[in-house]
Amino acid sequence: MAFPQLIEEDMNFFDQVLRDLVRKSEAMLSMIVEKAGYLIHQYGSSESLDTVTLATLGSNAFNATHFMAQLVNEHNFSSMYQQGETYSTLILNIDEHLLLVLVFGTQQTVGSMKYYAAPVVKAIAEQLKVANARGNMGLDLCDMNPDDVQSLFRRDATPA
Repeated sequence: MAFPQLIEEDMNFFDQVLRDLVRKSEAMLSMIVEKAGYLIHQYGSSESLDTVTLATLGSNAFNATHFMAQLVNEHNFSSMYQQGETYSTLILNIDEHLLLVLVFGTQQTVGSMKYYAAPVVKAIAEQLKVANARGNMGLDLCDMNPDDVQSLFRRDATPA
């Protein structure tokens, strides 16, 4: 199954669930990352971080560790934890396409992060199913109005 086309409704949903996750868990930052390393969405304090590089490195680390787990016949690999002196990271598998990356202070425990993140992982996976069911909308750049390029990013209220 290909990665679905995301629309404003999806991004608003991601923003809401990541905002709730940061608020409840007291994490510093939460990110939705495509497994190829692309940052899809983020919420939280990121002014001192290069989140694009963090997303890429996080997905690469997760993918490498996942491959290592398979080499030792471990097929139930769903998360990766990195403990630091000031900040730690937790990377959780959402589905075949996405990861949830959390950056949190060492005063929070990895167990509490997993507790708060579990329903978020399920909610994001469900939203991706909704996006997949919607199908990819065709895009013909010949029909684009150069005076209103924002119309490309709005969902058409009337079905074609």
